[in-house]
Amino acid sequence: MKILLFTDIHAEKESLDQIVEKSKDCDVMVCCGDASIFGSGLKKIIKILASCKKQLFITHGNHEMISEMKEVCVKDNVCFLHKNSVEFEGVIFAAYGGGGFSEVDERLEQWASKLKIDSDKKLVLFTHAPPYDTKLDKLPHLGHRGSRSVRKAIDCLNPDIFASGHFHETFFEQEKIGKTLLINPGNGGTLITL
Repeated sequence: MKILLFTDIHAEKESLDQIVEKSKDCDVMVCCGDASIFGSGLKKIIKILASCKKQLFITHGNHEMISEMKEVCVKDNVCFLHKNSVEFEGVIFAAYGGGGFSEVDERLEQWASKLKIDSDKKLVLFTHAPPYDTKLDKLPHLGHRGSRSVRKAIDCLNPDIFASGHFHETFFEQEKIGKTLLINPGNGGTLITL
């Protein structure tokens, strides 16, 4: 399965154009949030992404509210995921959206600890907030500023692929923790084969 992962496009035409072009080579699309600028133009962005005719799994970032994402994610091939999981072509996609600024989110930790994934299934986990103490959360002159709760979720769920955004400074960074590929796919998107 070829997955197009992307994040933080913030309604930028250039980023959207890159995503639309790259979608021609993927089976499924995953957005880690902040598709808009504080919700502005979200309906149009979702319409453009849906027009790619690929399954899109999306969660909200700190620029979108849950209610507005639910309202616009009504196309057949668009699935808003937050504190939820879904199976698509034998792969489990799970997401927890929002945030990005707090080190600890007890609700995220509780959700991850209760999520049951068959051990024979591949798992793609995505959040908006990056995990603590990784290449995805290390900011110049500030050090690690990610979420300890996201890191705990990765350790608990052991996904095959983990993706997040929020920090533009770490676009396209990748790292491995055990079997898990961690990636900030950037606003231009990254194609990964699972």
